[in-house]
Amino acid sequence: MRVLLLHPEDRLPPGGRCRWDQIVDFGRAPASTYERWAKLTACPVISIYDFAREIDDLCLCRKHLRLGMGCLIDRHGIDWWDVLSLGIVSDLRQLILLDRLARYIDSPCELDATRPFPSAEVLQNLLGCTLSVQGGRFQSMRKKFRHYSGVLATLDAGQLSQVMQDKFDRHHAVRRRLSRRKSRSNVPVILLPSAYVNVSRMAVRYAELLSDQQFLLVFARRNGQLQSLPANVSMASLDPYFGSSNNREAHLLDEWRFLRQRLVRDERIFEIADRAGMLERIGSGLRWGLRMRDAWVNVLDSELIVGCLSADDTNPYTRIPLLLARDRGMPTVACHHGALDCWMTLKNLAADCYLAKNELERDYLVRTCRVPQERIVLGGPPRAEPPAFQTTMEFFDRNWMVVFTEPYETSGWRSEEVYLDLLPRLCALARRCGLKLVFKLHPFESIRGHRKKLWRILGEKQREIEVLAGPLTDDLWRKTKFALTVESSIALECAAREIPVFLCAWLRDSYTGYVQQYEKFAAGQALESPEQIADIPHLLETRSRPVGALEETIDPATLQALFSARYTMPVAINRSAFVTQAQTAVR
Repeated sequence: MRVLLLHPEDRLPPGGRCRWDQIVDFGRAPASTYERWAKLTACPVISIYDFAREIDDLCLCRKHLRLGMGCLIDRHGIDWWDVLSLGIVSDLRQLILLDRLARYIDSPCELDATRPFPSAEVLQNLLGCTLSVQGGRFQSMRKKFRHYSGVLATLDAGQLSQVMQDKFDRHHAVRRRLSRRKSRSNVPVILLPSAYVNVSRMAVRYAELLSDQQFLLVFARRNGQLQSLPANVSMASLDPYFGSSNNREAHLLDEWRFLRQRLVRDERIFEIADRAGMLERIGSGLRWGLRMRDAWVNVLDSELIVGCLSADDTNPYTRIPLLLARDRGMPTVACHHGALDCWMTLKNLAADCYLAKNELERDYLVRTCRVPQERIVLGGPPRAEPPAFQTTMEFFDRNWMVVFTEPYETSGWRSEEVYLDLLPRLCALARRCGLKLVFKLHPFESIRGHRKKLWRILGEKQREIEVLAGPLTDDLWRKTKFALTVESSIALECAAREIPVFLCAWLRDSYTGYVQQYEKFAAGQALESPEQIADIPHLLETRSRPVGALEETIDPATLQALFSARYTMPVAINRSAFVTQAQTAVR
C-alpha cells in the first residue's frame, strides 16, 4: 500500500492519478475539496483530523499532563510543568491522531511526503516503514521561503512588528532598554495582566464596575495596549521590569531532565514526543519563563498590588502573575476573554475563583470541563444595553449580511479551500436576499491579507464585498440583518442584540464542543453543511429564542468582595445555586 502524506501548506501534486492507494491530508478542508481530489487521483482522500474525538481527546491529554504535576516547582510555588505543558498540548493531540492513523493504515506500506515534516517522521516510526520525500532539499527550502513570504505579505505593520519582537526579542532584552517604568504610586491597585487586546478589553470591562477601586493594566506585548481607558485604570508595559538573566534556579533545568526521563520511561506518548523533539520546547520555555516570572515579581515589588484579575489564565504571560499573587496571599480572580474556554478541561485553576459570564458558560465549565462548581462565580462585566428592534420595519431595513471570520488556520483548516467552498454560496445568498456581503475580520487577521485571498478567488468581483477590521461599532450592529460565524463568541453578541446568527458547524474546531453548547442555549443555529447556507431565508422564519440570559452582569458588591476578606467560597456556592434555581423558575 502506498500512502501520500500531504503537508497542510502543500497542494495536491499534479499528475497523481493511480500513483497512491491513499492520501492523508495533515490539514483540513471541506468535504467538497476531498471529493474533487479523490476524482483527480482515483484514490480515497482523508484528513488526519477525521480521527479526532473532540472533548474526549482533551480529557485524554489532561490524563497525560497530570503525570508531570508537582515535580517542577520553584521558590514561588509555581509548578512549571503546569504552566509550560499547555504549550505542547497541540503536539500531544497530533500524536494521538497519528497513533490512530497508524492503526488505520494497512501495513506493510510505503509513505510519500510532500515535504519533510515531524508528523511524517513520527508516522514512519510508528509503522516501521519507508518514507520518501518529494522534491528534495531545494524544493523544501523553496516551500519554506514561499510560506514565510506569504505569511509576511498578509500582515499589517503593527502585526509584523509584533511578530518580529516575539521571534527575535523573546527575552525582552531590546524592548526593556527602549522603555521606562511608570512612576510608583502609593495607591492600592488590582493588577490586570494582558498579552492580547481582547484580554485587556475583558479585564477593563470588569474594572469599570468598581469605579472607586484603582486598577493597573500591565501589557506584556504591545498587542495588549488599549487606546482608551476608564478613569480608574492606568496602563504600563511589562518591558522595563525585565532584568538580566538569573541563574539562581538553574537546578530547575536539572529537575526537568529527571522529569523528562521519567515521563519518557513511563508513558508511550511522551516517548514518541521525545523522539520527535517535541519536549525540547519545555526546556527552552523554562529559561524564558523564569525571566518573565522575574519581571512580574518586579511589578509586584514595585507597585502597591492588592489583587489580580486575569482574563487569560492559559498564556504564561498572564498565568504567572496570577500564581505569584496567590503565593503572596493576594485575592486572585480569573475569567476568559471569550465566550468559552475549552482549555479549562486541561488546566488546574490558577486563581481563587473563576468568573462565568452567564449560565451558558457556567454549564460548560461544570459539565464539560469538570471545574468544581464551588469555585465558579456567576456574573459578567457590564455592557451597553443592546438595542432591541423598535419596529418590524427596522429589522427589514437592515441591509448587511455579516460573516464574522475566524483564523481557520489555527484549527488546521486550509483557509483558501474554506473560502473557495464558502464564497460562491455566500455571494449567491447575498444576491438572493438583496443584502451587502460584509466580512468582519478576527483581530488576528488583516484587511490586506483578506483582500488578497478574495482577489485570488473572485477577481474583480471581490470589490462588491465590504471588509472591516478593528473594534465593533454601533453602525455595524444597526446594519446587520443576520450573521454567520463558526464558534466565535460573537454569536453571543449577536444573540443578545436579537440578530439571527448561524454557526458553520462543519468548520468547527475538532476539540472544543463550542457549537454544541451554543445550540444547547439557542445562542445560534448550527448549519451542518455548506449546502444549508441556501436554507437561511427559511431558517430565519423558524429560529428559536436564546434559553436564559446570555449576559448576566455581576453585582459590583460581589466583585468587590472577591478582592477582600469579606467574600468566602460558600457564598459563591449559595449564590450560584440561587441564580440557577431562579433561572429555572423563569423558564
